[in-house]
Amino acid sequence: MYDARLLREALDAQLEMVCRFRPDGTILLVNQAYAQTIGSTPEELTGASLWAFVTPEDRAGVEAGMAQLTPDRPVVTIENRLETPDGERWTLWRNRGLKWDAAGRLLEAQSTGYDITERKHLEDQRQLLIEELNHRVRNTLMVVQGMAHQTFRGSAMPEAHLAAFNARLHALAGAHTALSRSNWAGAEIEDVVHHGLAICGDDIVRITLAGPSVRLRPNAAVALALVLHELATNAVKYGALSAHEGTASVTWALGADDRLALCWQERGGPPVVAPTRTGFGTRLIGNSVTRQLEGEVDLAYDPAGLTCRMNFPLHSALLPAEPASGEPGEPA
Repeated sequence: MYDARLLREALDAQLEMVCRFRPDGTILLVNQAYAQTIGSTPEELTGASLWAFVTPEDRAGVEAGMAQLTPDRPVVTIENRLETPDGERWTLWRNRGLKWDAAGRLLEAQSTGYDITERKHLEDQRQLLIEELNHRVRNTLMVVQGMAHQTFRGSAMPEAHLAAFNARLHALAGAHTALSRSNWAGAEIEDVVHHGLAICGDDIVRITLAGPSVRLRPNAAVALALVLHELATNAVKYGALSAHEGTASVTWALGADDRLALCWQERGGPPVVAPTRTGFGTRLIGNSVTRQLEGEVDLAYDPAGLTCRMNFPLHSALLPAEPASGEPGEPA
């Protein structure tokens, strides 16, 4: 036979908060850690409603989370704020359904939780810092664009060169936007591809995209966006997208060795002729793939259409990754 006193002592010795309750919120049992957090005693809380201690704005979310409990899925994790004598405290709860009726409706559940207020504060501070970083980077790109415009206005530099520089800045800003959505934890490859191809405008409908969902590391996302921008720019000016019937495709596939194979292919444009010199854009593509992506690249000047194949690891072997130092420019 279990010793009720010993079980109670074991429950009260837990540092985590423990609360057993009915679906309507009626508290059946709490331990000392829960009672002390609320500023009460286990006896006073028995029969009370736990909704009296959940921050009103969080109640709907907690109820929605509890509604997910079923006999087949008896555990759900919920974060919510708790009203305490010291103010609101963020708590993380592991909720387990304990009793069910014949129809599978929840009769009793038990939650085990702990205070995560400090963690939430750190997350908020981190988010503020990231938002400030994003703001400063966007401003810096705008300043660079403005400086370039003022510096070369009225100079002998062809207007097309300044336009090409600004387009590369837009591609860089697009990659930054994709990374900002995930707080610089990486970016989905399809999002990066779309930003890299933004120079195509309405002609992007002539580009076929195909490949699995892949998350790129931050420096790889930036490098790939710039590479695709160079390829798309060349296609619009001289390649397949300069012709009405021309098309292009971007396909990618994952290898078993944690490497990504990506292929840009053009078809239906003017006959391709291999360049007699290496242009700035070609060097940018090569440097970006070999240095930033840490991979290999092959540019094939097939008369039927330019093909660019690249292969690179999804995870960097460099700690930290070395930035590329290639010069900007258009493919030759």
